[in-house]
Amino acid sequence: MRKLGGWALGLLLVTGLAWGEGGKPGDVRKQIESSLLVKGAIDINADGSVAAHTLERESELPVGIVAMIGKAVPQWRFEPIKLKEGTQRARANMSIRIVARKLDDGNFAVDIRGAQFGQEQPDTQTVRSKDRLTPPRYPEKAAYAGVGGSVYLVLKVGRDGQVIDAVAEQVNLRVVTNGYAMTRWRDMLAKSAMAAAMKWTFTPPTEGEEVAAPYWSVRVPVDFIAPGQAEPKDYAWTTYVPGPRQLIPWRTEISGAGADALVAGGVYPLDSGLQLKTPLGGS
Repeated sequence: MRKLGGWALGLLLVTGLAWGEGGKPGDVRKQIESSLLVKGAIDINADGSVAAHTLERESELPVGIVAMIGKAVPQWRFEPIKLKEGTQRARANMSIRIVARKLDDGNFAVDIRGAQFGQEQPDTQTVRSKDRLTPPRYPEKAAYAGVGGSVYLVLKVGRDGQVIDAVAEQVNLRVVTNGYAMTRWRDMLAKSAMAAAMKWTFTPPTEGEEVAAPYWSVRVPVDFIAPGQAEPKDYAWTTYVPGPRQLIPWRTEISGAGADALVAGGVYPLDSGLQLKTPLGGS
C-alpha cells in the first residue's frame, strides 16, 4: 500500500442518510473507499510467468497508478498453462480493481485489491446466459431512501441450466448511515438480487474439460443505481462502503479473484481463466 500524494484522485460523495439510533456512522465513514477499475490484457508463458501486459486507455490513467501496476504485474505467477500448438504464450483479458482510502493525515493509501483474468473460450466450452438476464426488482424502500449499491452474486448452475443456489458474496453500498441500517440495506439489495437470479437460466458447456461437471459456479455482478445517483463509469473513481465478503456454501474455499474486479452485467465462471498463485502486490 502506498500514499497517493499528488496522484489525481476524484472522489465522489457517498450519500448520507439520517443516522438514527444504534451503531456509529463515524465508524462507517472510516470504511469508505474509492475504486478504479482498470482493464487490459496479459500475456502468460507456459510456466505461468508473465511475458507482457497492456492497459486500455493508459494515457487517461494517473501516472502513479500505471507505475504501480507496471511494478506489480511482472511479479505475478500463475498456474502453468497448456499453450496452443505453434504459440509461445497465451493472452487473457485482465481487469484490476485499484482501491484508495483516506488516511488520518489527509493523504490517500492505494493498493491493488482484486483482479480477474479470462481467457477467451468457445461458447460451447463455458457457461453462458441463455437469454438476457432480467434485472432484479429495485426495493421500493431502498429506492425511496436513495440507497444504491452493487451486489456480487455467485450462482450454482445445474446441468439443466437452472440456478440451484445463489449467494451474495459481497454487497458494496453507495450510502452512509449507522451500522445497523447498513446491514439492513445490504440484506434488502442482496435478497432482491438473489430472488431474480433464481429465475435466470444458463446454457451449460457441451464441450471441453468442464462438460462433465455436476454443476458450475458463476459470478454475476448486479448494480442498483438509486434515483439521482450517477451510474458507475469505466475509468472513473467510484466511492462506496464495502461490505463483508461471504463464504460460498457449496465451495470449500473462496476464489482468490476479487469479486468486485468485475463489470456488472457479465457472467464470469469461477474456475475458468488464469489462476493466480502469488499475491497481487502493488504495495
